[in-house]
Amino acid sequence: MLTVSIPKLLQEAHAIKEALEQMGEGVPAGISAAEMGNRIDALENIISELDKVNAQRTQLVNSKADVAERASDYIVQVRAVIKGIKGADSSEYDMVGGTRASERKKPKRKVWSAEEG
Repeated sequence: MLTVSIPKLLQEAHAIKEALEQMGEGVPAGISAAEMGNRIDALENIISELDKVNAQRTQLVNSKADVAERASDYIVQVRAVIKGIKGADSSEYDMVGGTRASERKKPKRKVWSAEEG
């Protein structure tokens, strides 16, 4: 697992690439500035793609919230219309998710004692 941040890793990779370019010969086989450049490019390309995907995800999340808000508003509107047309105690109002007036809990009077008041 990676223990260093990606920006720090890229900074180190760029510094090593520059050092390898300055060293020229005398570096063991398989170690080169070109290979370091390839790995830097690959990582930067993946970061760029990830940034694009994250931007798309943010747009989708925002769109989802907007559509959900409109759906919620429409549900409230439908219930209000059905309640207004059919009545607060109608089975139609119950069918669209409203609570019928006859099914609502009746408010209880609070009895106050002399100590409370």
